[in-house]
Amino acid sequence: MSNFLAVATVSASLQRLLTPRVSAAVGGAEVWVDRSDVKHQKSGVNIYMYKTSLDSVSRNEELPGRTSDGTTLRARPRVPVSLHYLLTFHGRDDELVPQRLLGATLAALHTHPILGTDLIAQVTAEATAQPPTHAYLALTDLADADEVVRVSPDPMSLDELSKLWSVFFQSPYQLSATYVASAVRLEESSGTPVEAPPVLQPRLTVRGLLRPTILSALNAADPRAPVASTSVLRIAGSGLRGDRTVVRVGATELTPAAADTGATSISVPLAGGAQLRAGLQPVVVAHQWLVGDAPGEPRGGETSNPVGVVVVPQVSVNVNATTLTLTSDLTIGRTQQVTVALLDRTTGATLRQVDVPPLAADTTTVALPRPSAGPGLPAGQYGVSLVVDGAQSPVTRNASGTITGPLVTVP
Repeated sequence: MSNFLAVATVSASLQRLLTPRVSAAVGGAEVWVDRSDVKHQKSGVNIYMYKTSLDSVSRNEELPGRTSDGTTLRARPRVPVSLHYLLTFHGRDDELVPQRLLGATLAALHTHPILGTDLIAQVTAEATAQPPTHAYLALTDLADADEVVRVSPDPMSLDELSKLWSVFFQSPYQLSATYVASAVRLEESSGTPVEAPPVLQPRLTVRGLLRPTILSALNAADPRAPVASTSVLRIAGSGLRGDRTVVRVGATELTPAAADTGATSISVPLAGGAQLRAGLQPVVVAHQWLVGDAPGEPRGGETSNPVGVVVVPQVSVNVNATTLTLTSDLTIGRTQQVTVALLDRTTGATLRQVDVPPLAADTTTVALPRPSAGPGLPAGQYGVSLVVDGAQSPVTRNASGTITGPLVTVP
């Protein structure tokens, strides 16, 4: 890794590499580091770093720099960057000076694509010489980096090159070439990392990788019946059983029935899911591995594909002179869409649907003005159903199919 001077050292190394080669190609030519819109009357090559980017190859190599609680430095944070350069060539066009300098530069960078330790050592030596060149680079440690910096062409289309030159206000185009130097790994020098504790007892666990797959998730008592908080969810698929298995229904984690050890079908009671919500919920089977001696320590494993299940609320109704209040056995989220349906007791058809105003917070109770008779809804008794994101609470019926509850009387 390198300190913050590595970026400037790369630019100085390019200048040091190209200087003798361009002066040999064109007598008196120089190499300078300046903005590309600065006019130069003499012959030479200008090196301008116009942007940086994270190195796509190395950016995922770094391990977490601190412990999980964030208090202990385990490794110094490192950032791998790529340096993008615009090289412009100056001189008399009638003598083809820019083209001669371009040819010398292309040949030099193709022949020496690596900024080696010898070249960087020359830059460091010149920084400490009398008189010094780039004296501020005396403390650079790029030569000690684990990996060398490679310089390669960064070809641009004519459209991209024209956009790059457009950022230089009222500056005419100069013959140019684009290169990228990567990867320059920068490291903050402050702080002393604490070594990880040694491995006292190695543990090896071997198992085949088998991702659980869900094909269906239905009410175990009746696959055609809705799924409620009192239901047992029957999940069918393959590879469903791991060392430890949990079933996630929305934000709720549930444990399958202990007696159910099958790999193609498991059952999980929804009762007890404190965070279970009404509406469409994703169902996922998650495995944990047990690593080491029995009983083993749980480690994260595979998770299945999600399958949507509509969980219906079950409600109780309270009516007074002015207000109809419905209490759900499941939490209703403040962002969910909630309506109340009044049903024909004989056919079950929805005669009126009332939107519940937006909720201020998650709740289990919704209230709205008591409905009154009107067009399409004469006075009488009607079934009441709460609809949360399309999940409609069930009603009870007698032997003849008439709705017996919950009910509301419309005056």
